[in-house]
Amino acid sequence: MTLGPLISEAFEQPEITLDVYTLTSETLDAHIRLQAERIRAHAIVPQRITLRMLLPSDTQSLPYPRGVDAKDDPLLRNRLRDITARHTDSLRGVLAELTAEGLVPDISLEVRHAPLTPAFKLYLINGVEALHGMYEVIRRSVVVDRRRTVEALDVLGLGATLTHHVQDGDPNSPGSTFVESMQNWFDSVWNLLSE
Repeated sequence: MTLGPLISEAFEQPEITLDVYTLTSETLDAHIRLQAERIRAHAIVPQRITLRMLLPSDTQSLPYPRGVDAKDDPLLRNRLRDITARHTDSLRGVLAELTAEGLVPDISLEVRHAPLTPAFKLYLINGVEALHGMYEVIRRSVVVDRRRTVEALDVLGLGATLTHHVQDGDPNSPGSTFVESMQNWFDSVWNLLSE
């Protein structure tokens, strides 16, 4: 399952709630920008967007990305911070523009950091759906500072396989149980561990 169709479907509702746990917010930024264009074209008219995003603490040493030969390469850490900052700022900007343009009357964006290394990405959509995908560790060449290539252990985020779970009428069904447990997990980290 991919994120795009579910985000598109969620944004067709008058109220959108997204709780997201991710490494960088790169994928989410791309999909929110697509929805902003649909809003500007008046193809959809949401009235409220609420986005809570959990990212890893930027002071924490993460196990990836890291150099194969130089495990503590600061260029890789800086690259990850730059990617995260760029896409988080982009999300803030596009949502602020929708409010300023009078297209969505009520938008709330909160970003917090938790002292956790994301082993998975999680999207909780409108309280009834969850997309969950493990970050797969891969070895790949990474371009740092626009000119140098480093062999690194990194994770596959864009294009990662996501599993879709839906809360249905049965509170004991696998989908309902998964969505509820992931929402409880997200809320516990948000309320107790994040800053």
